Amino acid sequence: MKTHHLIISLSLIFSININCSSKDAHTNSPTYNRNNISVEKKKSSDSFTFIIPLKYNNKEYSIQLVCERDGVDTNISSITSNLTLPKEFYKILQDNFGLATWLINSDYKSAYENYKKLKFKRADFVEYEKKYIREFSSKLLYISDVDQDGYDDILLLDLQNSMQDKDVYDMFKGGKNGISFEENFFDQAAFYGWDKTGKYLITGVSDTKERKLYKNKIVGGKLKTVDECTENATTDKLCW
Repeated sequence: MKTHHLIISLSLIFSININCSSKDAHTNSPTYNRNNISVEKKKSSDSFTFIIPLKYNNKEYSIQLVCERDGVDTNISSITSNLTLPKEFYKILQDNFGLATWLINSDYKSAYENYKKLKFKRADFVEYEKKYIREFSSKLLYISDVDQDGYDDILLLDLQNSMQDKDVYDMFKGGKNGISFEENFFDQAAFYGWDKTGKYLITGVSDTKERKLYKNKIVGGKLKTVDECTENATTDKLCW
């Protein structure tokens, strides 16, 4: 009987040790894992983490952003990804979140509550289809084989250089050696989407009265205009 009690006691001690070890492993595990959302929701509301899921070249990745309370303001303190991206990508993305409340509210409490409702995930920031100019919207990221070379490219919204009716994007070209920043790919022109075929990119300049639009193909890694057209605010004429 004593032997039986001893075995039970040792079993209980072993069970308690296992449970403690498991808890410690969970607490100390990196936040960048499949369970990071549930972990972050249990943390103090002085900080929270959300992710932007990505599909790139038929593989799944994500961008992880850590937000911290800075007085009453929201501060993006860290941006990381398991997809290798150029440093320029992170700089532009960080600037974007400081400029647009539709990305994240500048008031920390509002930002936290909003992202909590969204389960700390923003898949809606990304578009994978080549949107026709009449259906184009200001997504944070467009991921598609823009130059039709067999590798996905990334178009990242650049709010620092954008204005009303002039969404400027930066081109991050994919290739066998990874993703590279193509500086001045759009040469500060606004990007308005694609034509109906999805083969030509529509760029242009705009003011309150008219849009000067250009239809472009990519030749040697650069945009080459093949047609141009002007849309006037006072007429119903639409290009392409």
